[in-house]
Amino acid sequence: MEVLVRGCTSGEIRIRSGPGEEIIMKRLIVYLIAVFTLGVAVHAESGLFNKPQTFKQHMLLRHKMMMAMRSGNIEQMEEVCRRAVEIMPQDATWNYNLACALSYRADKSEAFKVLEKAIELGFRNPQAIQQDNDLKQLKGEPQFARLIEKARELEGRPVEGLPVVVPPTVMMGLPVELNASNTVWNMDTGCFQSYFKLLAPVEKGEALAAAYNGPVSDLIKGWLADGSASGNSGDLYVNRDRGHSLLKVNDFPGMTPVVYCKAALEANVDSNLPNTMFSYPVIGNSSMAMTKGFFWRSLPRAGLSDQFASIMNSRLYLDNQMWFYPEHKDYDSELGDLFPANAPFYTVVQGSSFKDKCFMRAFAAAMAALPPATRRYLTSTKSLAPTMQMLLRYSSSAVKKPEDYLTGAAHPVVFDGVDLNLTNLVKMAHDLKPEDVLPVVNLQVVREDQRVSGRDYFDRLPEILFNTPCCISRIVRGVDYERKMVVQAQTAFKGTAEYKWVLLQGDMDKVKIKKLSADGSRVEITVAWHGYYRPENADGSPMRLMSGRVDIGCFIKGRRYYSAPSMVSVYHLPSEERVYNAEKKIVSVDYRNPYKRYFDPALSVQKNWKDLYAYTETGDLKGWFRKMDDRIERFTYAGHKVLQTDKYDRPVLACAVSYLPRQTGGGVALPVMTCVNTEIKFAYKYKNTRDQTGSFAPVN
Repeated sequence: MEVLVRGCTSGEIRIRSGPGEEIIMKRLIVYLIAVFTLGVAVHAESGLFNKPQTFKQHMLLRHKMMMAMRSGNIEQMEEVCRRAVEIMPQDATWNYNLACALSYRADKSEAFKVLEKAIELGFRNPQAIQQDNDLKQLKGEPQFARLIEKARELEGRPVEGLPVVVPPTVMMGLPVELNASNTVWNMDTGCFQSYFKLLAPVEKGEALAAAYNGPVSDLIKGWLADGSASGNSGDLYVNRDRGHSLLKVNDFPGMTPVVYCKAALEANVDSNLPNTMFSYPVIGNSSMAMTKGFFWRSLPRAGLSDQFASIMNSRLYLDNQMWFYPEHKDYDSELGDLFPANAPFYTVVQGSSFKDKCFMRAFAAAMAALPPATRRYLTSTKSLAPTMQMLLRYSSSAVKKPEDYLTGAAHPVVFDGVDLNLTNLVKMAHDLKPEDVLPVVNLQVVREDQRVSGRDYFDRLPEILFNTPCCISRIVRGVDYERKMVVQAQTAFKGTAEYKWVLLQGDMDKVKIKKLSADGSRVEITVAWHGYYRPENADGSPMRLMSGRVDIGCFIKGRRYYSAPSMVSVYHLPSEERVYNAEKKIVSVDYRNPYKRYFDPALSVQKNWKDLYAYTETGDLKGWFRKMDDRIERFTYAGHKVLQTDKYDRPVLACAVSYLPRQTGGGVALPVMTCVNTEIKFAYKYKNTRDQTGSFAPVN
């Protein structure tokens, strides 16, 4: 079996598993300038395991590129592209983007030179090049026609000098090494892809049963012996805490541990959150946490606090990967529930080191118990991880009766080992038929309230924490009492799907879910301000921990079960103290964290002020007064800082402001948000003496 990583033109990774047998995986080409892709997979080469750092620079440059494109700043586009080519000289797409920027110059010679290099490196779509508007300045030149012909001749051919990756063949159950000869870095996904072929063990039936030493062995041994259970042959185990909390793979015959080569270890790509796609199902764990500094947190909270990490975790979840992490102080009585979102991507376990072991063993046992036909179907449809999450939640001791599955009892953000019912889980897995398997519910935000930074809130980060196919998360920043979003649900369910939306955590009086379609596939979700509160259990009793999060689950009903949940989470910052009046209008927001609750610097910047809002007699917002230490500043309803007022105490001159995080305390403290005046000024005019809001226009 060999893998040929090809050029940017076709965007293919070609896997040859035998003579005449090929699998081609097409990748999506994203058009930004003309065909602005994230780049081609990086082949086996020196420095492969440093690619995650390069990717971070790539993403930053990509963002700057998009900003330059939106503003039409050609000089900045060229500057960004030159920097990218300096870092990634063999990247065909960045070379092509540089050629596009250079085409606007009077001297076209360098543009042609760079465009030819891009074609040689793999950017070989002649139609896209010919139709690219950014290259229209080159189209009348003979060199352009020559390069189009060159792209046409090279299209579909391997890039010269690109090596072939030869995956090893390993017997299932023996360790397989992840190294530069069987691994590539993919700029599309921002992760590694490792290739190898596993050979099935000789042991079957009674021999396989005799070797099994996992949980619920009395049942599973019998099922393995009679062939009604699939066992763990073909499962991978990936440990990312350097052996700190290891699953005993020998208890699960056929399970293959993945180990890392010396270069990977030296580059530290073997620890923390996962970063690799495999061709086999994965059970993985990392019993680690970030314990020092202002950004201390568990790994699962780190994954939910970062947009890219959430997208990656979602991608792994939908690729048959099951990951386990301890919550380590992020869900404890001292500080409460610190998770900004509830997501089914992985299993977060109550406690610290080694608490993940019992859940890993439980999943491995349940996977071993699956009937062979069911197991094949789950693996081929990439629904193994969602189905295992469904089984975990249905079998929980907290789910006393089937209808409890549609309550928060079945879908906590953190799972406690005391609720893990191994026998139930294993029996449900063994009883599962292919026709019982339900696809993931994919969620998409169709419409939502839009708020403006500097007027409706004062963080530089947006309210969107992340959007993934199975989880949507928002941070409440704007001061409106309610926020609305319209969400569309879709699934590959065969038959008529009925979507069920359920409030899993939150105040029933403050959350409304309105069906906009007969089958519930489209809903309008309204969430009112919750603040930092104590949620209730399904029976109305108070939950153990305080939280700022509201969770809404979406399910479809199958032949026997509901699907794994897809989630919408809305998180309220615990550091803010708000007051609303009877008309649900904001009265005040104290950003100074008056109750000294834990403040997550990954989600917001500290502020040292309190805003008090003012309204007209008819209830229209006039603006707000800001209390900062020993001074008071005044702002208009548009967020402009008041500089002058008239005899009726109405603003007549104001300026725009910028909110900038500034370091204080000599670099040993978190930055504090600072409001800075700009040179942009506005004049306010009023219709009459009764007009209290007026209108504004820029001052020339």
